[in-house]
Amino acid sequence: MRVSGGASFGLGLLLLTAAQPAFALNCALKSDVTRVKAAAGPCGYDVAVRRFAGATSEQAACLTRKVGKGGKLGRSTIRRFLRGQVGRPTAVTPGQLAAYIAALGADPARELGGDPFVPVTADYFIIHDTSTPNCSEPGWSATLCPEPGKLPVARDSAAWAAELGYLGHPKPAPDRLAHAWTNRVGGSITEVTFDLPLRSTKFESCLDTDAKAGLFLAVENTQPRAEDLEAKRPNDLVAPRPGFTAVQYDRLALLYVAASVRRGHWLIPAFHAVLDSLFAEGHDDPQNFDMAAFSKAVKRHWRRLRG
Repeated sequence: MRVSGGASFGLGLLLLTAAQPAFALNCALKSDVTRVKAAAGPCGYDVAVRRFAGATSEQAACLTRKVGKGGKLGRSTIRRFLRGQVGRPTAVTPGQLAAYIAALGADPARELGGDPFVPVTADYFIIHDTSTPNCSEPGWSATLCPEPGKLPVARDSAAWAAELGYLGHPKPAPDRLAHAWTNRVGGSITEVTFDLPLRSTKFESCLDTDAKAGLFLAVENTQPRAEDLEAKRPNDLVAPRPGFTAVQYDRLALLYVAASVRRGHWLIPAFHAVLDSLFAEGHDDPQNFDMAAFSKAVKRHWRRLRG
């Protein structure tokens, strides 16, 4: 989602659909990475069984390692609640989900990935950030980026969210970027319904694509960036702290719960940067992701659903 030239570690998504890419995809690997290693990814994906190595809790731990500037990976961030839930039945019916969404006043088709009664086949839930707008790049409005080179102070306001929108999405194929998008004031949109395949990472799109098709859901989360003046320029390495808002985590959690209920069991969360960490043009999203806040929001929705 880079809007100008130069290196970018925070490229939110790859402009890919299950059918065809919107532009040529750079699948170059890091110098010390073989094609076999890249196909398995950093968490040991097995083509034959269509899953990563280990128990679902181990997969979640590997796929949600902390993402630092430039895509440097750290320790696992998964919390006890989600670690214990992933892969297990949600114990919630589609009817309960539909009633809950209605009580919230949300539109499942437009906002939450589609009809609650349509089953989902994916097992993994990829979390991205847009890395856009980059306020160190020219061309952004004075409302979105009042001080060039600095993160916008009003980034969590309704007015800021309204002007940015969802970067022109939803769009028709081949320009679809994610199944769903969230903004910083608790809103969301559906771009591709959760029951349909979409490729949002190089890991899915460069090697063994058929063996990975339909296994991943992608959610894009609005996050502005700015340039790190101490790093190689241009870049978009500076992200807000905290990375996302409480209402944004709440909406992301609702999307995760909705997808999991439609699948019948809890999906395994994954970070974009982890999945693409073996490719030469790595990513560093989501930045400053608070897994504790996300986990608490998931637990809150689930308890309300069951109650």
